[in-house]
Amino acid sequence: MTTAPRVQSLETPPAVDRPKPHAAFRGDIQGLRAVAVVVVLIYHTGLGPSGGFIGVDVFFVLSGFLITGLLVREHDKTGRISLPKFWARRLRRLLPASALVVLFTLVASHAYLPASRWQSIGQDAVAAAGYFLNWRLAAESVDYLSEGTFASPLQHFWSLAIEEQFYVVWPLLISLVLMARSRKVAVAVIGAVIAGSLTLALLTYSPQTYFTTDTRVWELAAGALCAVAFASRPLDPAGPGLEARLAPVLGWTGLGLIIIALFVVKPETMWPGPMTVLVVAGTMLVLRYGEARHGVRLVLALPPMRWLGDISYSLYLWHWPLVVIAEVDGTLTKTEGWSIVGISIVLAALTYYLVEGPARKARFWAPSPLGIAGGLTLALIVAGSGTYLAHARSVDDPAKAPGAASKIMVQKEATALAPRPEQAKDDSGEIYARGCPDNYTETVVRPCVFDYRTSPDGPTVVGVGDSKMGQWIPALQKLAEQRHWQLISITKAGCPFSDIKRMNGAVEYTTCQVWNQAVIAKIRELRPTLLVTTQLEFYQTIQNGTPVTDRTVNHDELVRGLSARLSEMKQMGQAVVTITETPRMRVDMADCVSLHLKDLAFCSRARKAALHGLVVPSAAKASDTPTVDLNNRLCTVDRCPAVIGNVLIYRDDHHLTQTYSRTLAPFLEDKLGLKLSPTLDQALGIPVPAGAQPTPKASPKVKKKHHQVGKKKHKKKKKQAHPSPSATP
Repeated sequence: MTTAPRVQSLETPPAVDRPKPHAAFRGDIQGLRAVAVVVVLIYHTGLGPSGGFIGVDVFFVLSGFLITGLLVREHDKTGRISLPKFWARRLRRLLPASALVVLFTLVASHAYLPASRWQSIGQDAVAAAGYFLNWRLAAESVDYLSEGTFASPLQHFWSLAIEEQFYVVWPLLISLVLMARSRKVAVAVIGAVIAGSLTLALLTYSPQTYFTTDTRVWELAAGALCAVAFASRPLDPAGPGLEARLAPVLGWTGLGLIIIALFVVKPETMWPGPMTVLVVAGTMLVLRYGEARHGVRLVLALPPMRWLGDISYSLYLWHWPLVVIAEVDGTLTKTEGWSIVGISIVLAALTYYLVEGPARKARFWAPSPLGIAGGLTLALIVAGSGTYLAHARSVDDPAKAPGAASKIMVQKEATALAPRPEQAKDDSGEIYARGCPDNYTETVVRPCVFDYRTSPDGPTVVGVGDSKMGQWIPALQKLAEQRHWQLISITKAGCPFSDIKRMNGAVEYTTCQVWNQAVIAKIRELRPTLLVTTQLEFYQTIQNGTPVTDRTVNHDELVRGLSARLSEMKQMGQAVVTITETPRMRVDMADCVSLHLKDLAFCSRARKAALHGLVVPSAAKASDTPTVDLNNRLCTVDRCPAVIGNVLIYRDDHHLTQTYSRTLAPFLEDKLGLKLSPTLDQALGIPVPAGAQPTPKASPKVKKKHHQVGKKKHKKKKKQAHPSPSATP
């Protein structure tokens, strides 16, 4: 197994109900399910084309078609829709198999996955049981701190959550619409839902919209439109009309559109977006014309395809936890990928025959109240199990955790850590607890103020930038407490304080540019004593309206953008200092430490590789701006460890934990004292190091000698402030 982790996509299609006996059975629909499940399965196992995640969109359309068809037929037959019976059927259909898979996943996660992920997985289980996981993932998708982390083994429940929310609301809407006893009214209402949701998805695109129900419901409504529009005039494959003659071609065209999208769509494609319409339209064509003679049913209705369609729901449920657990040590090989496919099919078949079928046919909970009560009981069991895992402990709390104050070395092992690996992700600081950082969509500056001044005219320090600046706020906050500053944090997810244009996934991050201008105006208003900034070094920039793909050109543009912003601040008369980027590790450090508590050296990284491609030092030099480098308190001469002084350094692969950041405060103060002018040091209450004292006027010869002495004192002071023999000066 290779060791490099693979970033997983978040797409796993939802369950779709099989046709009821009183509805005309369509083998082509079963086969279309098989197509969707297979493309997702081979995509997630690394065996298929880049667009395999489109299977979820096929399933959304199928689900809307079948569910709406059931509701319309019930209304046509009885004159009403029984909501309790409908919801009870949904719970009996979905919950037994999903509860089994979630419980298995919780046990397997405790046994095989890093303890750092237990809390998140447990919370995902609770969200999956309540069918609101998509909203939880949407919230995390706009949290810059969650980027780069491993995929959750339960994240595929986001699509089930959307479906279940659809099942709660849609029957109510259809019941009201059908009261008008006009199919034209029903078509108009469903069309309005499609138009509104699709417009919202296109106009408000962000990482969040991938998961939200309001930007996805148009796909289910598209299937519903097929069910309502064609319910009164089903296709006659042997009919004499033009539609019947064109039906085979149109059906194959629909399947062809899906296949084209499979190879054209990339993970970075805007989704949902214009290309999603292609997949939805193709699915609608198959739904309408799949029964045509010489049409797609020749392939889709084959017995193997129909059987895969039968087990598709359980196959969705099983394959993703197996993929995530298998990838804990690295990317799947081809052999391992095919093994996951085979195991998933076996487990899905067993679940279909031993759990799904018996649960759906069981008479003891057939009455609506018992069906609903049984479903809710299963959900509570799952939620309780998830809560237990979320509060499990992997190590003890240390009696002492000196962190950066200890000798800088690669710690061999740990039985106690601060924070514990399962706490690391949330160990980000008060600004995040207070919700201060702006997310991707916001442009209004929301400062986070920590006022420790003893008088209104005391010094003010402003930290501004992206989440890499946010990681230094705990250290600055500790200094602010000690030196009686007013500290103001102004940060935005993925948005450096820089004169660049950058990409955010598949689109330009325009809100970052607007936010930058608002920040400049805020700084003019505040006129702080000192401005502090830093940034991530790996953004993709834009030049002349085109995303930059050349690494060297991109790096140079990042340097130019930051240098320009620093120069602008200096022209305003604003004192500013930068902090050099911190190491970027190979993988999530909380995960790595969880798995290698007895061999922490495994998680360390070569210093040269961890500090490759830095932007801040070059930009600071170009703009003649002082910069503070604290990487000697994060790395030895040649290695950057994951743990120092019983403190977990990183909460992911490159952001510092709040705990370690605070232990860096005295070293940050020493560096500021050396880099800032004596006037600024005095204004901020920072003790001025001896080597930084202004030298008296003297003759050139004497001045040169005195300068050399001052230099020696400067080095001596640095050695006293940083006693680690393993840290480079």
